[in-house]
Amino acid sequence: MPPSITLASLGIGFLAALAQAQGDPTAKLDKPPIVDNLDYLQEGLLKNFPSTTANTDPWSPGWIPKDCKDIVKEAKLDPADITTYNVKYDDCNTAWVLCYHKDNPAPFQNVVETFGRVPVGARQFVRHVIALPDNTGHAFNADGNLAMFDIDADILTVYLHETGHSLDLQDAFNGGQLSSSKKWWDEYNQDPNIPDPYAGSNAIEDVAQNIVIAAYDTVVPGGYAAIEPRAGDIFRQYATVIAWQHEAGDLLVPRGEQCRHRLENSETVPVDGGRSRLRRGVRAREDKPDTSLGEGIEVIPRKKFNTGQSCSRTYGKADKHRH
Repeated sequence: MPPSITLASLGIGFLAALAQAQGDPTAKLDKPPIVDNLDYLQEGLLKNFPSTTANTDPWSPGWIPKDCKDIVKEAKLDPADITTYNVKYDDCNTAWVLCYHKDNPAPFQNVVETFGRVPVGARQFVRHVIALPDNTGHAFNADGNLAMFDIDADILTVYLHETGHSLDLQDAFNGGQLSSSKKWWDEYNQDPNIPDPYAGSNAIEDVAQNIVIAAYDTVVPGGYAAIEPRAGDIFRQYATVIAWQHEAGDLLVPRGEQCRHRLENSETVPVDGGRSRLRRGVRAREDKPDTSLGEGIEVIPRKKFNTGQSCSRTYGKADKHRH
């Protein structure tokens, strides 16, 4: 091999290692995974994370949250095909606003049930859930909005992963953003492995996957080591998540508590941009949904982020529960 190619290869490797050492949360990770994916955690999670009772109420036709509308249009879908719902779970005095496309293969009530299994301490850092059709089966988190494209409604691992981005990137942990913290990188550097290939995308995805594992380890009897013989090879990563979520109030633990904080709902806007629903030349506004937060709810400051670039894994039905 010519010396110039060897030096170039070494230079690329050095830069990648330097980026990781300096804690760049967007740099690709180079440690080997211990499993193919985390689907094998699904059964234990479903058994031990109970769903929360909820009442659902569809919005008046013609209105949609702005964040939902923006994501729907970016996906080249029609906002007119969305039904928006207030979903009032028993553990919060303020409803979550969910946007559901008419062609989504996952039944709406199943979406409500699975999202309700996410402990309220973590769920309160999610703004909207947007369930859309797409044959690729992928998901991402944009500014606290969970965009679910053709995701089986019972895949709790995906809901926990995407909610995990909200916890990390909206500074839910008392120490701020975990994936860019010195503490995270100090612990990561001592583990020989990462959970799965998806975690290798970057530290942001690694933290989100370890949030799924931390939730399992904290709540499921026997913990992660009971189902994964190589748990010790990533222990410092998921143990760090466990410690940080505990310090922040056991965000990943279903405890029957009430929500204390919430992201503000995005602005309510007309579905069609204001060209219809006119009455005597003036828009009818008496049926515009009220999305204000309930009494005593502390507003979580909005942070701008989008994991669409790194959340590229597809969740095929054929490989569910595959270890």
